[in-house]
Amino acid sequence: MDVHTKCGAVGDVNPADAEVQEVVQKVKAAFEAKSGVNTAEFKAVTFATQVVAGTNYFVKVSLGGGHFCHLRIYQPLPYTKQGPRLDGYELDKTEQDTISYF
Repeated sequence: MDVHTKCGAVGDVNPADAEVQEVVQKVKAAFEAKSGVNTAEFKAVTFATQVVAGTNYFVKVSLGGGHFCHLRIYQPLPYTKQGPRLDGYELDKTEQDTISYF
């Protein structure tokens, strides 16, 4: 996480790493159930975070075949002992589309 991100602001977009991919994998089933999209690929590409009472992840995900989506994933604070949850998604994104709050 960018240490210069102010609480409540969406931070800079960065390349996805293994930690972000792990968060994305944990919400894959919820994404498929809510969107009706069955994904062969589900690879985090880039992401930004927003510090709230926990962390919102805004992630660009490759669905394969040149198709992308954006996910908004909420990760509660550790003391809650709760995993990440899918709070929103946007379909029909391109590799060039900018990640922003939604």
